Amino acid sequence: MTLSRPLPEVMYSPEAYLQREQEARIKLEYFNGRITPMAGGTASHNKISARMITALVTALDNRPFEVYTSDMKIHIPEVNTFVYPDAVVVALAPAFYEGRQDILTNPLLVVEVSSPSSEAYDRSLKFDYYRHIPSFQEYVVVSQDRPHVSVYTREAVDLWRMTDHPGLEGDILLRCIETRIRPEDIYKGITFG
Repeated sequence: MTLSRPLPEVMYSPEAYLQREQEARIKLEYFNGRITPMAGGTASHNKISARMITALVTALDNRPFEVYTSDMKIHIPEVNTFVYPDAVVVALAPAFYEGRQDILTNPLLVVEVSSPSSEAYDRSLKFDYYRHIPSFQEYVVVSQDRPHVSVYTREAVDLWRMTDHPGLEGDILLRCIETRIRPEDIYKGITFG
């Protein structure tokens, strides 16, 4: 009996990834040479994302910020990564990767709507990636299976404060954009359980 060897993993350059992503029918993330397809979002995920984006756009109207949806990628050069957040806020003017209009390099605030299968990744490794970005000041993880929002706020270069907001009461303070958002607005129309 002959044991077969596993096939070698294919590694891609950033340029090969961007070309492949341009031709793909689904979103692909890039992690230091590896391409990973993104899972599609559920109805709850899409509703929560849309409501979060609406709350941000409304709160930041006529202020020096730009809000982008999940179609905007972020490039993190320190870890050779391209990722798609669910929402992103940029202060003043966006900076783009190599002049492209679909890849940001200067996020101020990032929102991830997490599912039970993505929550551990969103709160650990993905957050670690984002922390390499100098402009990045606040990270919001919104759970889709229960009313719970966690806000991670940069207080110093290597110091982050986490504030949990369980339930639908009270306000969520987003310090870097001096804004409060109500959990009941984010979760309106969502059934849990």
